[in-house]
Order: sequence, then C-alpha cells, then structure tokens
Amino acid sequence: MVIEFKDISVVVQGPVQAYQGRAQDDGITHKCIASIREFLPGATVILSTWEGQDCTGLEPDLLLLNQDPGGTIVSYRKDGTPGKLNFNRQLVSSAAGLSAVKTPYAVKIRSDNFLTGNGFVAAQQAYPKRNSEDVLFTERVVVNTSYFRKYADGKRLVMLPSDFFHFGRTEDLLKIWDIPLFPDLEYDPAKAGQPQYYGAPMTAPHAEQIYCNAWLGALDKRAPRLEYRHHATPAMREYWDRFMASNFVVLEPQQIGLGLIDRFIPKSKRPNEMSHLDWLLLYKKYCDQTYPASSLALFYSIGWRRLFKLPFSHLKHVLKQI
Repeated sequence: MVIEFKDISVVVQGPVQAYQGRAQDDGITHKCIASIREFLPGATVILSTWEGQDCTGLEPDLLLLNQDPGGTIVSYRKDGTPGKLNFNRQLVSSAAGLSAVKTPYAVKIRSDNFLTGNGFVAAQQAYPKRNSEDVLFTERVVVNTSYFRKYADGKRLVMLPSDFFHFGRTEDLLKIWDIPLFPDLEYDPAKAGQPQYYGAPMTAPHAEQIYCNAWLGALDKRAPRLEYRHHATPAMREYWDRFMASNFVVLEPQQIGLGLIDRFIPKSKRPNEMSHLDWLLLYKKYCDQTYPASSLALFYSIGWRRLFKLPFSHLKHVLKQI
C-alpha cells in the first residue's frame, strides 16, 4: 500500500520560543513547518504549543494553544528541594495535537526538529511480516534512533525508545501519547535527608522509560513493570525485543529524513543507542527469518566500538556510585 501525503497530519509539538527553562533556536519552528510543506506537500500541519507563545509568521493549518500543566515533580533532593521534568507538558501538547488529527496517519515531531526528506513514509510499510502474538499496534510506528538507548552506564536497558519522532496510524500514536498525566511525587517526611525519586535507591529510570512503561503497560497486561533504570531481566529483554520487532520500524535520522539541531547531533553514532541494524536483526529473528540482516554488518558498523566503550561506561558508573 502506498500512503499518500494528503492522508498524513503532522503534529508539531512544544514551544516555539525559549520557554521556562527550555532554550529554543530562533526560527527553528518556522524551519520545521516550512520543511513539512516541502517534503510532505498536501499534508495537514498542526502546531500544538502553549498559551502566550509568539506564533507570528507561523502558518499551520491548525494552531492549538494549550494551557501549561507546569513541570512535574519527579524527585526531591536531600534538602527537600523538588526536581521537575516536562513529563506532562509533552503529554498535553502531543495528545492535544493528535486528538485533533482527522487523517488516518500522523507524525509527531518536536518543534525544534525538522524534515530533510520523507523516507519514513515508505519505510513504515516496508516490513510487512509481524509475529501475531506480539502485535499491539494496528500498524508499525516509525521511531528515530537518536536517544533511543539500548545501553546506559554500560548495561542493557529496556523500554527507552526515542520520543523525538513518531510516524504511524493516528490511532497508534494516540496509544502512546493520550495517557493520563503523571501526578507529582509526594514528599515523604520519613525519608527526610535522603534523595527521593522513582526507583530509589537504585538509579532512576530515564524519562522516556517512564513514559514507555506507562503506555506499554496500558496496552498489554503482560508488559513487565520497570522498577529502576537498569531493571532488565532476560525475560524483560526478550519481551522488549519482541515488541520492537513487531511494532516499530527503527530508523536512523538520515533514513527518516529527520533534521536535528546541532546539540542533538553527535560526532559519530553513539554506541549506547539502538541502530537500524540492531532492529533489522530483531525483525529477522522474530518476524522474517529469511530477511538478509547481517550480524557482521552490525559488528563492523558499531559493534566493535561497543566492545571498547561499554565496559568503560560501566566502570565509570560503578565508581560514581562508590
């Protein structure tokens, strides 16, 4: 099946200028919307941002000015000072935009990213075989490798997909983003003088893990519950690998046609991130054993660097804990 651009809506979510602790490159959202018009002509553009943002010169097909839910308290330092992250800000702007979509397919993209091509459209349909036991999305969702971590601190992780870019059926993207808002972490006086956070005293999960564990758990009662960042038993790793194989298409930014601002672009591929070749091997293992994915190609591209990098990352983490 060929997906036509007119059947796609692009939800551009987030601030369009510097906003409450988040820097923003001048004009980047203008560049984002212009790139959508260039590479997806005929697609609907929805900008989902915040009340009070200056949207002068931006010309989306639909502008949503959401009420700011504020930062979410996710931790307390030893002195009781709360730590906040933008959990609910991303949920509100993404869910509001996707809920307004009228087309069968949708893109969710950050307001500080942009398109450099449209390769993701064909790629979404390019891997037709799926394991029926593992299918949770109606169709595959295209996800970006940037900040899609496979390892952290030299150890294997689960449930840490990138949240920069998603493309798939609108109903599937809503399964990811239209979830209940996270409550603020309540301060526990009995733990005064100690750091308080989800997963304590182990290492706190990354924000993307907390998102993923929430929506995946809502989709599948079999989904394991993540207790801390490195919680990854063999059964959990297999569950996550099987999910990725049948529900995602994991692509490098260049394959997607995704442009990143300078601070998100590494000098070379990060060894701790998922790669497209990693995902192809999962696709071959769990969906299509005839697919010509190569372990040797993975080794020559990034595997050999992991042999050197990951042990040092783990040692650094251990020394930091001491």
